[in-house]
Amino acid sequence: MSVYPGMTAGEIITGVHDGAFTVQDVADAHMSRIDEVDVEIRAFATVDADLVRTEAAWLDAQRQAGARLPLHGVPVGVKDIIDVAGLPTIAGFEPYRDEIALRDAEIVSRLRSLGALMLGKTHTTQFAVGDPAPTRNPWNVEKSPAGSSAGSGAAIPARMVPVALGSQTAGSMLRPASFNGSVGFKPTFGWMSMDGVIPLCWSLDHLGLYAATVNDIAAVYSALTSAEASEHRIPGPPRFALLPEYLEMSDASVSEHVQNVAAQLRSVGAIVDEINLPMSFESIYAVHQVIFSAEMSAVHSANLTCYPEHYGQRIRSGVEAGSLIPANYLLQARRLQRTLSRQIDEWLIGYDAVLMPTVSTEACDIAETGDRRFQVPATLLGLPAISLPTGLGPGGLPLGTQVIGRAGADTQLLTATEWIADHVPLIGRPEIG
Repeated sequence: MSVYPGMTAGEIITGVHDGAFTVQDVADAHMSRIDEVDVEIRAFATVDADLVRTEAAWLDAQRQAGARLPLHGVPVGVKDIIDVAGLPTIAGFEPYRDEIALRDAEIVSRLRSLGALMLGKTHTTQFAVGDPAPTRNPWNVEKSPAGSSAGSGAAIPARMVPVALGSQTAGSMLRPASFNGSVGFKPTFGWMSMDGVIPLCWSLDHLGLYAATVNDIAAVYSALTSAEASEHRIPGPPRFALLPEYLEMSDASVSEHVQNVAAQLRSVGAIVDEINLPMSFESIYAVHQVIFSAEMSAVHSANLTCYPEHYGQRIRSGVEAGSLIPANYLLQARRLQRTLSRQIDEWLIGYDAVLMPTVSTEACDIAETGDRRFQVPATLLGLPAISLPTGLGPGGLPLGTQVIGRAGADTQLLTATEWIADHVPLIGRPEIG
């Protein structure tokens, strides 16, 4: 077996464990791929080849000493709001360009302990919100890769890494997954420490994972959390809730596509009920917007005063608007957030997962980052959610089906999503380079 860009994490782990190739071989192949295609895609903000080779050599020494680590040699792209020791955490903000991280974020430290190889930092919109990143969509460079985890979402289908890290505070994990055609997983709120991650909104920030397959997502998540996903089985035909309200809010091509996915699932035995959530979209979105704006302002107001000329117009406007929200509005929004979370938890007892579009449209123009509304429910309510690249739209761009589970039931959601992926073919990756 030889190394090639586009290998899954599972194939790399097996090859390293069996001695078919070294971690250095893996590192060289993926850095060569970045050199080949990233001039066009611009997924990576920072790659330090010397650091990568040093880490690869250490992992090879571990293998020679008999170690077989759970993620041995798997290259990972890290969203550039997450600290990686020895690399700058720029966050799309020029004054931070020379700020070198002295230690790893908690999630990076855990990945290293499992044998993963930190390949570099991926582009983000400024501070994970607002103005577009420099990244391009690998399916069509004139179209948006979305945001804020643009670089991580694009690096997977461009075959630069098999795994990448992102974050979501509104729709920043799942929207790039949908627009770029990767599998994106946002686990339950609080699944991983945010230590070493630049915050945006303390009560909404989630870390997440990108890969090309659900199996790779499940393997990385299980290794990070010591969860035994394989122990969870759906006892009978899975039961899904399909949300008509969100289909009606989508472009016709998106709505038709997700209904076709539901029909395929019904044809292989799943139960799919068309039923609305116990709360309206408007109530969810309004609560999220109050919390999002107020907390973003609290995080960034002082920094905006220090560096006004370096803030993009969109985040600047958001910070200024958030500062006008009265404290009693924020407290009321947090109370409503808890109420809505209880309601959805009781409602989800009857379902293995919820089905809905990930985004209401195909990838939009490069000057925008896309419609974040449909990703907000899982974010506000802290629910685990996955976007699957289940088809192509009329413009030849990926369409995503979002699958949402009950809070804390991450492994059960992964099991249900693996079942879906076994019966609904996922799209391939574009030919670039």
